[in-house]
Amino acid sequence: MKRVLFSLMTLATVLSVAGVGSLTYFSDSETSTGNTFTAGVWGPIEVEIDIKPGSDPNSINPDSEGVIPVAILTTPDFDASSVDPETVRFGPGEAWAVQWDIEDVDSDGDLDMILYFRTQDTGIRAGDTEAEVTGKTVDGRDIHGSDSVRTVPPWGDEDDE
Repeated sequence: MKRVLFSLMTLATVLSVAGVGSLTYFSDSETSTGNTFTAGVWGPIEVEIDIKPGSDPNSINPDSEGVIPVAILTTPDFDASSVDPETVRFGPGEAWAVQWDIEDVDSDGDLDMILYFRTQDTGIRAGDTEAEVTGKTVDGRDIHGSDSVRTVPPWGDEDDE
């Protein structure tokens, strides 16, 4: 009988220590200030772009031999200077930038990235209504942005508009 009582008391002691230990383990809390934790980031970062900054609508003549300026804008959630300009592609033809710079394109006091693409390389065709930018940040995150376009006929073909 003493052995049974001793065994029960030992078992009760072990279980109570394990229970308190588990309670302490699972009720732990931490406090942190000024840190950012990001989990489960999926897909590209959506960036704000402006095709032909300062123009509305963004008229493009697909037959033009010129370049199309495209701005990747800095916002409170995204710093445009974090984009690797060598990775940026524009339009259905995935044209690469022939020139780029960092400047305040939208006059809001922060620096944006402006890139220039050869119109003929963009793959934009008559009737297109939107064009997209893809690329990567300098730390390898994918980016994506889009803006509206309005294709116009070459000069001299105004009757076809």
